Amino acid sequence: MIRRLARFIMPLLFAVLLLGLLPCVAEVWLRWQEFRAGRPLLSADPRDELVVPSWLTHHQVKPMRSITGTNPDTGETFETQTNSFGLRGDEPKIPKPDGMLRVVVVGDETIFGLDVADQDTFTAKLAKLLQAAYRRPVEVINAAVPGDCPLISTLRLKHELLSLNPDLVICHFDMSDVAEDYAYRRFTVLGNGDEVLACPHPLLEKPVGAVEKLGDHFLLAKWGQRQLAKFWRQKRPDEPTDDIDHPLGKFAWLADTPPVSWAPHIQQARASLVELSRVTMAGSSRLLIVTCPAPWQVSATASSGEGVREEAGVPPDEFYRSKLPFQALAEVANARGLTLCDVSDDFRRQANPDRLFFNNAPRLSAAGHELYATVVAKFLTTHTIENPPPTANNSDLQSTGVR
Repeated sequence: MIRRLARFIMPLLFAVLLLGLLPCVAEVWLRWQEFRAGRPLLSADPRDELVVPSWLTHHQVKPMRSITGTNPDTGETFETQTNSFGLRGDEPKIPKPDGMLRVVVVGDETIFGLDVADQDTFTAKLAKLLQAAYRRPVEVINAAVPGDCPLISTLRLKHELLSLNPDLVICHFDMSDVAEDYAYRRFTVLGNGDEVLACPHPLLEKPVGAVEKLGDHFLLAKWGQRQLAKFWRQKRPDEPTDDIDHPLGKFAWLADTPPVSWAPHIQQARASLVELSRVTMAGSSRLLIVTCPAPWQVSATASSGEGVREEAGVPPDEFYRSKLPFQALAEVANARGLTLCDVSDDFRRQANPDRLFFNNAPRLSAAGHELYATVVAKFLTTHTIENPPPTANNSDLQSTGVR
C-alpha cells in the first residue's frame, strides 16, 4: 500500500517541483539576456532604454552613454553617445569660448534624431549652415530629450541648460506636444506666481505601502502581461479616439474639425511657450520657436509602414490638411511678441514629401532633418547677430516663416 502510494506521490511531487523551477529558470534567463544587452528588454516604451526619471524635469537622458541607433527603414545601425550633461553629442566647452555663437536646441525625439547618424541630425546640419553664413565659430547643441514638450523644456532650461550660456535657444514645437503638456502638467509643481518649478516623475514619489504589480519585480510576469496585452489588441484593436488621455488620441487636434474639449489643453500648451520665453529672456538669451508638420500633415502615404499610423491613432490614408494647429502657434506668437518659424508650407511644397519621413517610423528622415535645418538657417541668416530675428509683431517678416 505504501509503495503504491509512493509511486503515485513521487511523480506528482516531481511535476510540482518542475513547475516551480521552470519560472525561476525563465526569470534567470531573461535577466541574463537583459544583462548581456545592457538595456531593458521588456520595456513598454523604447525610450526607457535611454531615459531615467528625474525629480526636476520628469525624465532625462542617461549621461555618458554609448547608444546604437537604427534606421527603421534600412536597418542600418550607427553609434552615437551622450555627454556628461545627458545631451546627444560632444561635451560642450565650459566656459563658452570667446567669439563663439552658441545655440541650444530643445525639443523631443524629432530633434534628438536617434533614427539618423550624428552628421544627419537637424542640429548638425544647422551648425554647418550657420557657420558658413556667419563666418565665425558656431556650436549648435542638441539638448532635445525624447518625450519632451515646451513645459518640460522650460524646466530643463531653468535647471540645467542656461548654465551653458546660450546666445540663442531654439524650441521645436511638435504636433504631439499638446497631449504631452496635458500628461505632464498633472505632476508639475507651480510657484506663487504660477511659474513652473519642477515636474517630479511619479515613480520617484511612490507612496509608502503602495500595492506593487508583479511586473515591477519579475520580468517573467512583465513578459506575460505584454503577451496578454498583445493578444487582446489583436482580437480587439483600439480605434482612433479624440480622448487626450488615450495614447491613440494625441493627434486628434490636427483634424479639420478639432475636438472642442481640447481647447483648454491647446491654450495650456501655448502658455508653456510664453513661460519658456520668460525663462530664456531671464537667462539673457533669445528664443526662436520652430515647428514642422507630422507625416500625416503632408501626405496620405507618409509614414505608412505596417502599424505605424495605427500606433499613432491616425487612420490609414488620412491626410490632415487643416492649418489650424499652425495658426494657433502664430496667434500666440503675434500676441506675445514671440518669434516663430513655421516650415509646414516648405514641407508640403516638396515634390515627394514622403521622403522627408521614415516609412516605418513617424519621424524625420535624414532628408527631413536637412530641409528643416535649411529653412531655419535661412530664417536666421536673414538677420545678423546685431539685428536678430524680429518678434512676430514686427512687420518686416511674417511670424510663420520665410517667404
